[in-house]
Amino acid sequence: MTAATLIAAVAAVAAVAAVTTVPPALPATVSAGAADDCAVPSPAPHRRTSPGSAGVRVRPGGPARPVLLGLAGRIAAEACDATTGRYAVTRHHLWRYDAGGVEDSDVVRWYAADDSGAELAVRHPRQQVALDWWSPAGARAPRLTHAYASSEVLQRVDPSALVDVLAELAMWHSPDRSQRHLAARVLADTAGLTAHPATTDRAGRVGVGIAAFSERGRTRHLLILDARSGQVLAYEAATLTTSGWRAQVYLLLLTRTHAARRWWEPPTGGEPVAASPPYLEPRHAAVWVIHSGQPCITDRA
Repeated sequence: MTAATLIAAVAAVAAVAAVTTVPPALPATVSAGAADDCAVPSPAPHRRTSPGSAGVRVRPGGPARPVLLGLAGRIAAEACDATTGRYAVTRHHLWRYDAGGVEDSDVVRWYAADDSGAELAVRHPRQQVALDWWSPAGARAPRLTHAYASSEVLQRVDPSALVDVLAELAMWHSPDRSQRHLAARVLADTAGLTAHPATTDRAGRVGVGIAAFSERGRTRHLLILDARSGQVLAYEAATLTTSGWRAQVYLLLLTRTHAARRWWEPPTGGEPVAASPPYLEPRHAAVWVIHSGQPCITDRA
């Protein structure tokens, strides 16, 4: 998987298609939640200015292996590791940059091991709130939890793709302590990675940057990990230009928790299954709620 693949995957999830049951509209008041808070959040309209496309500034780095082995040896449990429920709940903020400007989205996702889930997303610049849910048969089956079953699954990709894959997994799944340890060990065993200390993400959190390069050094794939827990804090794919590194996509991971239910459950009796092949990405209901504001971002974002 390349940075372009990650961008394309995110774009595919935003495609609009009809389903046979339409969930209710968002409540008038929703909680945004704080960064790293274990409470289940919801995005809400909030006016703000999107950050520029300047790439992350990183300190000079060195071989990543000793840093990652040290991290793997001290990975600690987090408060949110103790949360329980059928669904892993994640919140992320994503910026995509191209010649036409910047698109950003504030997304909360519910994901279960059987691939059922739901999503609330506020997207700009069109200021749309997308409401979606899907059954196991209504979505492509990524089997995300299987990615952490053994190191063999993660070792099947090259260094830059591994960084991209771990970033994509963090958009859906909240790895526990043992799974974070596995990811750190796989990264440590991957040649060509560099480690950059004290790298700050857009939420102001300081972690260790792990970088891989592709396109003959012209594309940088940067993963920012919490130096204590090994949790993914942020990801950036950036291109080297005459003026420095410019972001193509920037991903900020804000919430990792669990819940017994999605934000809305379909009527008892089973979820309707759309008449589309099961390998398609989750599809959004053909209902959009238009808001005049921008997404609610915590004061740490």
